[in-house]
Amino acid sequence: MSSVLTVRGGVPLAGRLEVRGAKNLVPKAMVAALLGSEPSYLRNVPEIKDVDVVTNLLKLHGVDVAKEPETGDLRLDPVNAKTASTADIDAHAGDSRIPILFCGPLIHSIGEAFIPDLGGCKIGDRPIDFHLDVLRQFGAVVEKRHAGIHISAPKGLKGAKLSLPYPSVGATEQVLLTAVRAEGNTELRGAATEPEIIDLIAVLQKMGALITVQTDRTIRIEGVSELSGYTHRALPDRIEAASWASAALVTRGDIYVKGAKQTDMMTFLNTYKKVGGAFDISDDGIRFYHPGGKLSPLVLETDVHPGFMTDWQQPLVVALTQAEGVSIVHETVYENRFGFTDALVRMGANIQVHRECLGSGQCRFGQRNFLHSAVISGPAQLSGTEIDIPDLRGGFSHLIAALAATGTSTVTGIDIINRGYERFTQKLEALGADFDITSR
Repeated sequence: MSSVLTVRGGVPLAGRLEVRGAKNLVPKAMVAALLGSEPSYLRNVPEIKDVDVVTNLLKLHGVDVAKEPETGDLRLDPVNAKTASTADIDAHAGDSRIPILFCGPLIHSIGEAFIPDLGGCKIGDRPIDFHLDVLRQFGAVVEKRHAGIHISAPKGLKGAKLSLPYPSVGATEQVLLTAVRAEGNTELRGAATEPEIIDLIAVLQKMGALITVQTDRTIRIEGVSELSGYTHRALPDRIEAASWASAALVTRGDIYVKGAKQTDMMTFLNTYKKVGGAFDISDDGIRFYHPGGKLSPLVLETDVHPGFMTDWQQPLVVALTQAEGVSIVHETVYENRFGFTDALVRMGANIQVHRECLGSGQCRFGQRNFLHSAVISGPAQLSGTEIDIPDLRGGFSHLIAALAATGTSTVTGIDIINRGYERFTQKLEALGADFDITSR
C-alpha cells in the first residue's frame, strides 16, 4: 500500500512546529556507537525512516538499541556486536546509502563488513568509489561478491594520508569513522566541514578520539586503540528548518520553527531576506514569514559549507517562481538536481534548465553535458496537477508548490519525504494546510 496526498492549495501556512536532530548527523552518530566499548546515548533523535534503517542494521549486528518512549532518545550498546547475514543486511538496507559508513566501525569491531548494492535519491552521481578507495588506503581488502561488497582488513587498518578531489561529506565521514581507531595518524585534505561533520567530530571526541580541524579543510586524526561511549544531543536539522521557511514564503504564510539555529543557517538567512522573506530570531527558534509585497529575483549558486547548501536550493526555487523578474540558480554540488522542475513547469512555472555554468565561473560540471543551471522567470500562477515525488528534497518542493497552487494536486510517492522530514503530515495539519491522505 502507498499513500496519496490530495492537496487543495492556496491556503497560507501559519503556526508553530519543531525540528529535531539533523538527518545528516543522527544516523552517522548511531553508526559511531559501534566504535565504543560501552553504551552510547543519543538525544534529540527524529522519527524518520533513515533512523529506522540504521536501528535495524545495528540490531542485525548485535547492537542493543533501546528507545526512550517519551523522548525518543536512544541507548546504543555495541558490546555484543557480531557479523550479520548478507541477505538480512540487503533486506533492511532498502534504498539507503548509510551501510557504506558501517565499514570502518565494523572492521574495527568484528573484523569484516558487507555492503549491499546501494540506492538513495536519484539526484546525481554519488558513487561509492570514494569510500572504497578510502578504505583501501587504510589497508582494507575489498572484494566484489554476489549482491554486494565484502570488506576486511587481515592486517588491521592503518592511518593514511588522503586528499579528496571534492569536499565530499560522505567520504569525510568515512575517513573519520575509520581513522579514529586505525593504527597511527591520518591526514585528510580537502575535507568537508559542514556543521553535521563538526557535530560528528564532537561525538567522536566525546568517545576519546583525537581529531584536529584546520582552517584549510585539513583534518588530522591520531588513532587510538579503544573508544568509550558518548552522551550527545544532536544538532537541529537546518535543512528541514529552511524547507519550512521556504514553505512560509511560497504560501505567503507565517511559521515559527522551534529548534532552528541561526549560526547554522546564516547563509540561508541572508538569501531569504534578499528574496523578500522576513524572520525573527529568538533563543529557541526562528519565525519565518512573508511580510507582504513583491518577492525579488536573485542570482544564486550552491556550494559546500559555508556556501549556500544544495539541499536548501530546491524549496527556494519554488519561492523564486513567485519573484518579480528573472532568477538564475547554478547548482555546483549535484549535477542532476533540477529534474524536479519538470513538475513545476507542468504547474505553470517558467523554468529553463541549461548545461552552461550560469554562475560566477566554471564548476566541475561545466562542459560535461549536465543540466545544472536554471533560469526562473516570475511571478507564475501555479495550478494543481498530478505529481509523483522523485526524491527527498525535490519531493518536499513539489509539496509546497501544491500548497501554494490554485486548485487541487494529487501527490504520490510521499513516503520518500519520511526519510528526512519528521511527522511532516502532522506538521502540515498543525499549520492549517488543506489536504487528505488515502491509501491505494
